[in-house]
Amino acid sequence: MSCNTSLCFFHVTFFLDPKHLENFEKYLKTMNCSEEICLLTTFAQMAQTKRADVDEHFIKIIVLEIYEVSYVSLSTRETFSKVGRELLGAIASIHTQIVSVLLDRIRETIETVGMVSLYLFKELPLYLWKPSSSEIAVIRDWLLNYSLTTVENKLACIILEGLNWGFREQQDALHLDPALHSEVALMVLEAYQKYLSQKPYAGLLSESIKQVSYLASIVRYGETPEAFFNQWAWGLILRLKLHRNDRGMQHGWPAVPVPDSVLDMTESVTLHPLLKAVKANIPIGCYLALAMTTLGHSIEKFCAEGIPLLGVLVQCRHLRTVVHVLDKILPLFYSCQYYLLKNEQFLSCIQLFLHLDSGVPQGVTQQVTHKVTQHLTGVSYGENVKLLSSMMQTHIFLNDQPNGAGPAAVLEFWVHILTSQQLWHRDRATLFLLDDLCKAAFQYGQEDCVQKLLYQQHKNALGYHCDKGLLSSLVSWIVAGNVTPSFVEGNANSSQVWFSWMVLNMESIFEEDSQLRRVVERELVINALTPDQALKKAQAQLKLPIVPSLQRLLIYRWAHQALATPADHPLMPLIWQKFFLLYLHRPGPQYGLPVDGCIGRRFFQSAAHVNLLSEMKQRLIEVADFHHAASKALRVESPAEGSDRSPEKASSSPDYLTSPELHKELVRLCNVFVLWLEEESFQKGDTYIPSLPKQYDVHRLAKVMQNQQDLWMEYVNVELIHREFQEALNLWLQVQLESHTACVSAGRTDFTNPVLAKERIISNLKKFDTPKPPLLLQMMKAPVPVISSASLVSQKEAIQLMRVDLNVLQRHAKTAALWESQHVALNSEILDTVPKLYVNREEQITLHLECRGTSNKGCQGAALLTIQFEGKYKNEAVSQQLHALRKEVRQLLAEAKKPPSLGVVEAAVHVENFITALINIYKVQPMPAIKKVGISLFFTLVEYVCDETQRSPPTRQFFTSCIEILGQVFISGTKSECKRLLQTILQNRRLCTLLSPYFTPVASPSEFVALYEKVVAFLSEDSSDVVFMLLTKFDLTQWLNIAKPPLSERTKLLESIHLALNACGLEPDEDILMPFNIFCKHWTNLLQYQFPDHYSDFLRLFVQSSSEQLLSPDCWKASLKALGCGSPVPEQASFKKNDSTENPILQDAAKILLSAEQVRETIEWLSTSFYKLRLASTDFRTFGLFSKWSPYVAELNKFLEYLIKRLTDMEVANLSQEPVGSNRILAALQSLYSVIAGLFKPWILVLDKEDGSNQPCYPWLESDTPVVSTMVCLFTDCIKLLHESFKDKLLPSHHGALWLHLMHYCECCTAPKMPEFILYTFHTEFRKLPWKEMHPDHMLMEEFFKIERGSPKSCFLFLGYVLCEINWVSVLSDAWNPNPHPQTHSMIVCLLYMMVLLAKEEQLTGKEESPLINLLGQTSSLPWQLVGISSYQSIISYCNSHYPPSVILAKDAAAELIVKLLKISAGFGASSDSHVHLDATLKCRAYIRQVVQFLSTLEQSGKITLAVLEQEMSKLLDDIVIFNPPDMDLQMRHMALSSLFTETLMMMNNSRVTTAESLRGSLRKWVDSKVHGLLAMPLLTAACQSLASVRHMAETTEACITAYFSEDSPHYQDLGWGPILASLQVPELTMEEFLQECLSLGSYLTLYVYLLQCLNTDQTLTNEMKILLTISKWLEQVYPSSAKEEAKLFLWWHKAMQLSLIQMEQDDTVLIESVIQTLLSIQGRQSQLAEERVTSGILGAIGLGRKSPLSPRFRVVARSLSAFLLVQIPAEGQVRLKAGSEPKLSLKAQQALSVLGSMASNKQYMDYQEQLSQASLFIKHPEHCFQDCNNLLSLLINTLYPEVHYLDSIR
Repeated sequence: MSCNTSLCFFHVTFFLDPKHLENFEKYLKTMNCSEEICLLTTFAQMAQTKRADVDEHFIKIIVLEIYEVSYVSLSTRETFSKVGRELLGAIASIHTQIVSVLLDRIRETIETVGMVSLYLFKELPLYLWKPSSSEIAVIRDWLLNYSLTTVENKLACIILEGLNWGFREQQDALHLDPALHSEVALMVLEAYQKYLSQKPYAGLLSESIKQVSYLASIVRYGETPEAFFNQWAWGLILRLKLHRNDRGMQHGWPAVPVPDSVLDMTESVTLHPLLKAVKANIPIGCYLALAMTTLGHSIEKFCAEGIPLLGVLVQCRHLRTVVHVLDKILPLFYSCQYYLLKNEQFLSCIQLFLHLDSGVPQGVTQQVTHKVTQHLTGVSYGENVKLLSSMMQTHIFLNDQPNGAGPAAVLEFWVHILTSQQLWHRDRATLFLLDDLCKAAFQYGQEDCVQKLLYQQHKNALGYHCDKGLLSSLVSWIVAGNVTPSFVEGNANSSQVWFSWMVLNMESIFEEDSQLRRVVERELVINALTPDQALKKAQAQLKLPIVPSLQRLLIYRWAHQALATPADHPLMPLIWQKFFLLYLHRPGPQYGLPVDGCIGRRFFQSAAHVNLLSEMKQRLIEVADFHHAASKALRVESPAEGSDRSPEKASSSPDYLTSPELHKELVRLCNVFVLWLEEESFQKGDTYIPSLPKQYDVHRLAKVMQNQQDLWMEYVNVELIHREFQEALNLWLQVQLESHTACVSAGRTDFTNPVLAKERIISNLKKFDTPKPPLLLQMMKAPVPVISSASLVSQKEAIQLMRVDLNVLQRHAKTAALWESQHVALNSEILDTVPKLYVNREEQITLHLECRGTSNKGCQGAALLTIQFEGKYKNEAVSQQLHALRKEVRQLLAEAKKPPSLGVVEAAVHVENFITALINIYKVQPMPAIKKVGISLFFTLVEYVCDETQRSPPTRQFFTSCIEILGQVFISGTKSECKRLLQTILQNRRLCTLLSPYFTPVASPSEFVALYEKVVAFLSEDSSDVVFMLLTKFDLTQWLNIAKPPLSERTKLLESIHLALNACGLEPDEDILMPFNIFCKHWTNLLQYQFPDHYSDFLRLFVQSSSEQLLSPDCWKASLKALGCGSPVPEQASFKKNDSTENPILQDAAKILLSAEQVRETIEWLSTSFYKLRLASTDFRTFGLFSKWSPYVAELNKFLEYLIKRLTDMEVANLSQEPVGSNRILAALQSLYSVIAGLFKPWILVLDKEDGSNQPCYPWLESDTPVVSTMVCLFTDCIKLLHESFKDKLLPSHHGALWLHLMHYCECCTAPKMPEFILYTFHTEFRKLPWKEMHPDHMLMEEFFKIERGSPKSCFLFLGYVLCEINWVSVLSDAWNPNPHPQTHSMIVCLLYMMVLLAKEEQLTGKEESPLINLLGQTSSLPWQLVGISSYQSIISYCNSHYPPSVILAKDAAAELIVKLLKISAGFGASSDSHVHLDATLKCRAYIRQVVQFLSTLEQSGKITLAVLEQEMSKLLDDIVIFNPPDMDLQMRHMALSSLFTETLMMMNNSRVTTAESLRGSLRKWVDSKVHGLLAMPLLTAACQSLASVRHMAETTEACITAYFSEDSPHYQDLGWGPILASLQVPELTMEEFLQECLSLGSYLTLYVYLLQCLNTDQTLTNEMKILLTISKWLEQVYPSSAKEEAKLFLWWHKAMQLSLIQMEQDDTVLIESVIQTLLSIQGRQSQLAEERVTSGILGAIGLGRKSPLSPRFRVVARSLSAFLLVQIPAEGQVRLKAGSEPKLSLKAQQALSVLGSMASNKQYMDYQEQLSQASLFIKHPEHCFQDCNNLLSLLINTLYPEVHYLDSIR
């Protein structure tokens, strides 16, 4: 070939010049074909360089030119199209960016290139390319805007099909951006909707069509473009990773969902095409909605909206798509299965899926024939079920990962789903899936969960949970001769062996639970019945609702299943094991019978069953032959009917073979089974099992006869199970993940690649065994040398001699340790390799299925059913690797099992001989030189002890024995070696167990403390076990007894132990607890030794360490127990007997108690030390002692309690003879309290800094409160103890412990800024004291009031609580004495102040059984009469300012009681006893004024209703009525009540108009109902003085005068109108207004009293005439509004007649005329009032007025008086003043008498006939004149108005 390098460079240079590109085509024409191809190939190789500095522009030019020559140029493309395609593909595999270059160029030249561009892009490595957004836009334009037949559309399909939609090579992320996946999915959907949704081709072919490339489908078939586009669209859509589970499946499912990245179809505008497709039920749209929207990512939305879409996919037969959907969705539901298990729609979808996956391919319409469809798709039956099974097993595998729901959840879910349909056990697809599930359950050890579900189904099938009707039908069905239902129909199932295994195990459990097997076996053994008879008898005994038929007994079922199980099935040996467990079962002992023969043969008595045994024997022989042939690596057919393994299995994994060893073991097992079947002696029970030959496998036979249920897993082909499971996983993994390879064929080997050649050579070399080294020569050694006597006394010679032997032994130990390490490494490698031994491969079998036929027709031909499934195959390479590893293990074991070499044995014997000789000679002659040799040999042996010698049992035993004998003889008890031995142990801790038994520090008393210090210094967490063992060797008691160490030595040891206790820390770790306990024991031993030598050291060291939290509280506990302080005082001496007897030094320890002086000194020292400590550092000043001392408080409390109890008891004992209340007792009490308070002061009280800043140092932080509360509780208990101890020695008035404590509290704990958490702790505990027994005084009450003014609220509440607990009745008992003490006056005022101050606090009043409420309830029994007005006035002022006005209306107990308190303390309701109530009137007035003020405030603010306000005013008036001030005369009482009424009536002045009107009415009602007689007079005076409204005044005065004359009050008879005249005070300023208001309101009595007052004040004729004219004028103005008011006018008439007579007696003509005119005016008014109708108004003038409101009796009086006046005034200017002459009747008089006479005949006056008659006679009587006018009035009112008492004065 003439192509050379210069030519290549020429052309490259040529290419770089665009002007010469056109000449390249002409240049190629001049060359022959080979040269042209060579030239293009050279250019392509130049462009394929991988250098970093490659010129991209150069590569682009070469690519474009190759493209032009190969595809665009008409003259060259026919020749170079194929070559150019290959060259461009090779370049693109190196430089993927040239795909973009070619895409851009094709877009320009596609019309020229045409269909050839499809082949070009099919050849390009598109899986490496990542398109940009602009390139995707080009592809989108081609796909959507060009028809299906155009090149552009087809090219777009090929490009999208060729892209890598899977993961990168690292499998950590998608190759393309997830957003691009979603974009392409929507693009394809739009194209699908555009081209197919309205055409009949939509849904023609589903995704289950065999996956072929788009280009191949175009070329291969001549079908319509729509059909191929449909196939392409489904293929691409399923490859896209749209769901979150798709994107994360290489790492397992994510732990949490990612909702933010998932769009909602109804909300996102981007998904509008998808929403439209879903609404149109387009399958591809339904799939995308489930894959990429929230419908597939949310449990709720999938259940609500997603399941219908899944149903659409199933109904449209897109079953492969359904599997993809389930793979994405189901992981969400495994942890909450009930959402789907209870969803009928979902269950129906799964059932329809299984039904549709039948012989008719899915997705094909009925118009396409079955044959054509098979030709198109190549789909075989059950492919989607197989895919579903693979997906299910993948889910089981993934859920077994750490983040999964567990394999049990997946298994339960699918078993529930598959068994939910009717007759599921007859559906082959369901059984296929269940078989795989059962296999997975077996592999993962989850058989129980599947068996549990099947068990329940089985019981349901047998009618255990059905109604009686179903049960009876089942019974009749069985009686009719049918076989009992089972999930394994027929005798056995040879196809689904895993399922059969699970079902039979389940039925076996059922048979055991129902006791059926036990009873049947008993009948067979005891009664020798046939199996059929035994079964019937068992049914009768157990009374089971359903009993299996005979052939359903498990012994027969296992037998049939063993016959049907293929020979190479992994469960085959286990099924035979199950059969023999039943066949060789010996039931004798369980029925109380002797051990007899096996039960099996009793079940096989009939001919059919005997034949069955023969078949089983023959089957075992066939299986043995099969495995024998298999062990020779020969492929043989299984001896079952035809073939045990399906053709699919045989073809799917042709290179897989089971291990020959397993086949050989199975051959042996089958032969054993045959012997067991044939051996008749087993059934008779006369065989001695251990004596059987080896071929019977006696050990296994014994296990079977003992009914041991452990499965023989060693015979199970576990590798095959794992392999099949892995193949199932790989099947689904291939569907999910894309694998892209280069264009070169993967199966072709490149023999030209030198790197591959090297690998092949190395691989071939690895097939051969590694050459072994030559054998080592073993030099013969002399026998064991004799021990020379010189070496026994020479230290140097002995050590040199022994070192030689010890080196040999040490090397042997190291070799043994190396073998062990190698063995462990090989085992680990085997364990890592075993899981890779088996894989799953696809298999296929064809089943012949015959139907039962109908009544007159048999089966016309068996149906051929092809089933594909995964089979298990062995990986031969892994098998060989395992074989090699096991071989190495065997070699290693053989090496390790060899006996040790003679040199090792010789060295051991030599050392042993030397030690024996040394000890023997030392025992005879204990020379120092021999002992030195023994000591040196001991430490030499110790040097040679290492990890290897301890790891190897022989050397460990040898060295231990040698060191033990040498240590016992030469080391133990040797004073000089204690220190060295300890040093050796501390330097090499692992030798401690070996050497510590010979460490005896007590042998060296002088070094005892130093050795102890070394052990203490060595203490740490990782050395605790060593320290513990060493400490056990320090016999402290013996050392103290023998050595009698001085105080300085003991103190030094004590400090060392203290350091050790500090090193153990506050909370010793569990590892260090054991040495810690020994340290504590040593500490207490020293503390008790010669007590109290170390008592002060104990306090000093422990306080010092505890202040820094270096010490454990257990140290305090142990020390206090040793001192006798750990328990209450009476029990101090009760130490356990063994504590004192086991230690002679401590025999008196149990009796040790601190003396009285030591107790006082201890308390003083602790008080001073803790006080100094509190102020010593900033931390303690800031955070208190508890910041460090919290862990020790519990034990410290015990110590302090003990000390205080001892001190108190001693003081009480010293004062036992003192009289009650003596000064010595008081001083002792004060002193004791000071000591106790001082002891607790540093702990719980606020201190001031010593720098003069007065800045408080608070005692603790809030976080320490739980611990502090125990200390405060102890303080409280101490105060209580002090109180209980001294209360009987004090008088009530003495200051007891409680008083001292409360004063101390007021002084120290009530600062204004005291933190609340501190106060809360104090108050919580102090409340528990018996405050009822305290006797307060004025000083304490003053403290209380100080606290109220300036201390925290909680202090005030606490002190209030305490004071309320006190028995105040007892405290104030002096108040009832005739002359109470002044302090009693003060205390009762303080008490009243206190109760008022506290009653407003809800914290005190709101509690149950509140002491304040109880105290307020005692109000009536307390001596409030001693409270003066000034004190009461200040209390009322406090109430006014601090209580809300609503307090008087509140219904709670506190409010009611405080109002009652104020009321009673004011004097209301006070008993009229001999005790004078001070200032009662003034206090009551102040009380009423305050209540009125509160009510007025409430009324003005609208916070009280009128009804309540009226009620409250009535209550006040009622209180005034019962007010009974003592020692008052009538006038003083009047003034007192008047003042109270005045205050009450002020309420009407302060109210609004409407309210005042309502109160006026209420007051009127109250007066009418409650006021009688003289009681009305104070109210009358008060009304005149206080009411601002003259209207109110007029009405009230009238009511009071009326009440005065009440029938209930007889006072008016004696006093008459005198009290009224004295009480009524007409207002001077508003007199006319008042009088006018009285006239308008009908207050005629008030006006009458006013007239009387006027007459009394001025008794002149002029004034009397003036009054007469006033009466006349008033009579003209008034008209009574009712009969109730009418009688009041009689008083006016009476007074007018009386005044007229007086004036006429003056005999003044002018005056008489004036009087006559007045009388005629009065007569005229009387005549009007006597009319039956009102005469006023227009209607009245014409006689049509309304009916008169006045009563008939009033009209009788008025008519009578009017007629009398007319008779006595016969003419103007004349009056009959004297009687005797017959009166001259005027015309008016005659008319009046006529009217009067006619009244008698009127029905209205029928009751007044007598009065009318008397009046007529009286008027006409000549002896009666004007002077008898009032007599006539008296006569009439006496009979007509006897009940009106205010008329009594004129009767």
